[in-house]
Amino acid sequence: MVEETFVAPNPREAFELAREKYGHFSKLKLLKAIQIKNDEEKLVSQITVSVSSNDFLNSIGYDEEKELAKEIHVLKEQISTMKQLVVPEDTVEVQPVLNAVKAVMLQKGLSEIWLDAMLEEVSKGAVAEDEQLLLSYILDEIDERLMVKPEILSGQKIMMLIGSTGVGKTTTIAKLAARYALLLEKPLKVALVNLDTFRVGAYEQLEHYASQMQITHVKVEKVEAFPKVLHDLKGYDVILVDTAGISPYDTGKLIKTIEFLKNTGDHKIETSLVVSATAKRDDIMDIYEHFSFLEIESVILTKFDETKKVGELFSFLIEKQIPVSYISNGQHVPDDLKVASKEKLMDRFVSEFNE
Repeated sequence: MVEETFVAPNPREAFELAREKYGHFSKLKLLKAIQIKNDEEKLVSQITVSVSSNDFLNSIGYDEEKELAKEIHVLKEQISTMKQLVVPEDTVEVQPVLNAVKAVMLQKGLSEIWLDAMLEEVSKGAVAEDEQLLLSYILDEIDERLMVKPEILSGQKIMMLIGSTGVGKTTTIAKLAARYALLLEKPLKVALVNLDTFRVGAYEQLEHYASQMQITHVKVEKVEAFPKVLHDLKGYDVILVDTAGISPYDTGKLIKTIEFLKNTGDHKIETSLVVSATAKRDDIMDIYEHFSFLEIESVILTKFDETKKVGELFSFLIEKQIPVSYISNGQHVPDDLKVASKEKLMDRFVSEFNE
């Protein structure tokens, strides 16, 4: 049997979530119902149910995912090798399967704190004794906890991109502009607004893209002029705002960006943090904490094709519970930008086990 938890505002809704997932497979056995505090310190209900191993595998589409089975075969071979390194032959290990699987996942960059918390829930059950089941459980947990933000283009959309230097922010804005203005079934009217008054050539770089796509490009140098520019662009479907790349230690540029965000008039601005997928988890955390009070609504991942391990990135996304909106895979405008999906993220993670 497999134990699984569900969280909702009240026990009834939590149990409905369980029934929604497993109701068509078998009867659910309720093991526990408690109240816990969520990340916002609000009381919510958590229930624990028991289901058969087969129902659990069916719930994650295991029987139909032949490719996943192949990846798990590769993982099992890696675990077999890892066991020899983690557990000496003359040592009696209490949970050899769990420890070996954990060692492989740590190698892939996942957070030990998160892994320990997650594995604690199954450490005393049958899942911890079956490599295949445990691997399926971990992948399902990662997939469940990763968040993506759907692309919504109803009404006027004003998006400001923020981030540290060198992450490809300006190129990403150009890719977004091309997507909205050229690639959708119904092309949108797009304007670019440049707030980067620090970097030499910042305006010229974006002007080059704007000229090629024949879209409006406006430079704003003074904070008090920003609301008027947004008002003048009220007839546009999408307004993309480029900001200066900011080092975590450059308070001057950060304060200037804050001033712009505080002077938008009645306009609602969606703030997206641009993050390089090649960055280490600690660096990403520092960058996020540096910008977090700007009410970040989503993350845009750049250089996704250049990283060998996405586990550290996943650890950040899971810990902060921040959704990914777009994924950029290269320098080509507009081809290398995709709307984020869990499938794209998980495929990238699973593919690492074949490398």
